[in-house]
Amino acid sequence: MQINPLTLPAANKLVADYKNEADNITKLFDYHPYKDFHKRLQDVSEREFNRNELTNVLHKLNKEWGAPEETLKQIDRLNDTQSTVVIGGQQAGLLTGPIYTINKIISILQLAKQQEEALGTPVIPVFWIAGEDHDFEEINHIHCPKEDGDFKKLKFHTRDTDAGKKSVSELELDKQELQKWIAAVFEALPETAHTKELCTLIQEVEDQAANYIDFFARLIFVLFENHGIVLVDSGNPAFRKLEKDCFRELIQKQSQISKSVAETLKELESLEYPLAIDAEKSDGNLFYHDDMQGRILLKAAENGSWSGKQQEISFTQQELMNIARNTPWKLSNNVVTRPIMQEYMFPTLAFIAGPGEIAYWAALKSGFHAMNLQMPPVVPRLSFTFLDASTKKILTKYQLTVKDVILNGVQATRKKYMRTNGRQEIDRVTDGVIEKIKEAHLPIQNMADQMGDDIQALSKKNLTYLLEDIRFMNKRFHKEFEKKHSRELNEFNQLEQVLHPYGGLQERIWNPLFLLNQYGIEIISQLTAFPFDMEIGHWVVE
Repeated sequence: MQINPLTLPAANKLVADYKNEADNITKLFDYHPYKDFHKRLQDVSEREFNRNELTNVLHKLNKEWGAPEETLKQIDRLNDTQSTVVIGGQQAGLLTGPIYTINKIISILQLAKQQEEALGTPVIPVFWIAGEDHDFEEINHIHCPKEDGDFKKLKFHTRDTDAGKKSVSELELDKQELQKWIAAVFEALPETAHTKELCTLIQEVEDQAANYIDFFARLIFVLFENHGIVLVDSGNPAFRKLEKDCFRELIQKQSQISKSVAETLKELESLEYPLAIDAEKSDGNLFYHDDMQGRILLKAAENGSWSGKQQEISFTQQELMNIARNTPWKLSNNVVTRPIMQEYMFPTLAFIAGPGEIAYWAALKSGFHAMNLQMPPVVPRLSFTFLDASTKKILTKYQLTVKDVILNGVQATRKKYMRTNGRQEIDRVTDGVIEKIKEAHLPIQNMADQMGDDIQALSKKNLTYLLEDIRFMNKRFHKEFEKKHSRELNEFNQLEQVLHPYGGLQERIWNPLFLLNQYGIEIISQLTAFPFDMEIGHWVVE
């Protein structure tokens, strides 16, 4: 396996400026993403954390998910007051979701290992599963590559009517439907030396899983068995119970948080950066989970009262404070408060972020400060493009580079090939014949115009029939062209599918299952063991 760095421009202007250390963006963060780890360690060491209760909950959760021994050892190390964590998170996608989930975990493991060696203190890798999220439509499908270069969206259809209403952590796993869905996924996989083993592995994980978070977590532990990744479910009631003090403080400081974040967003807008989130001064930045109505986004009034954004429910501030104290699992965070809660709960050395997260974290520094916290170093995650031998051979054939196709696709190359091989000649010839027929037919139309409406209509229909015959021939010529050049056109489709799917990066569309089927499960350990430079964002794996 060869792994080589590749320089790609950031798709988002704010992310590009962050990576290029533009002053107007770096001032929105408390630390440099790569150079301030010693300073950050010192700052974290001056704070107190409820390490004992946190490790107890992490032990309980990770054991329930069948955590390997290495993970449990890492959890124990959190009791060391010198220890910190490198943390990042994602939703619990089926079969892990897109490849970027795996990329993020590898990034967490890499940075934790590197900084433990550099700092001489324990650094624990932690992955935050966004179990409190309700968007089931985002996690219930994968894209399966088809032979024609397109993708088939395989969607998991649960019979659970609460899907989309309850958090993912609360949903029961529809085992019967999941088994059918997994079977459909493997039907879409090409048979390789790894397919049978992979199918058995997935079926065993499914058989042991009790819910969606369980299914996700158990699969992660199988893929990263000996690497010590620690998992936490933000939607778990036991973990929510630990969050109660932070919830109370978030309620008390709602005004400062919302006002400051809204002001930062206005500043970003004035600098013409695209806004990743919306914020208003009245935002409560918390959800309330009602047994009947489901999740309700809260807003706060100037008089201290709280209500649902659509007036579904209302509380005094004291009532909401009591909920936070006595039933904290009825509350959850939104995009603004989730990062703050993460910082409150964990002694965080660094946060591993995707491009979208960097974009919205840029608005949150003042929100952290309102809680007397500092935003941790925000480190861009690693990104990979997997290049198989067949696709590499096609690149060579057309004298293209991986970077060319990742950034621009192959439409220009495809058009040039078709032009060179005569496809445009088809349209030139048939269009010319159509114009000549129209010209030759004019005397007939003129004569028909003088003989009445019926014959006039007949002449027009006659011309239509003549032109339709030529257009039919045009379509047949194109069909024959595609048949004659089907190999080359399929090669262009393959390049798009592998390197530029739906106009974006491979990691956003492809599911890791298709890579595991091609390379074997050991590719995860090979990638995790490779000494990546975290300052180089993108890598090509051959």
